[in-house]
Amino acid sequence: MNVINFIANPFIEIYEEIWEQPTFLWKIWYSFLLAWVVGLFLLFVVGWTVLVFALITGQADFSNATFGVFDYL
Repeated sequence: MNVINFIANPFIEIYEEIWEQPTFLWKIWYSFLLAWVVGLFLLFVVGWTVLVFALITGQADFSNATFGVFDYL
């Protein structure tokens, strides 16, 4: 299986689901949800890319990182 097909398949299914909706309002709602999901996915990909790039190039200093879980303990 192609990696791009594996990643893009859920988005393609959501896109196809939009055009199967009976009313225009449902099509707008599904389009909004698709844009929301794609936006969150892009934020995830960019965030992890920056994090891994910083780890590889040594620009990140994680000696004192807490990542939010231990901030309140």
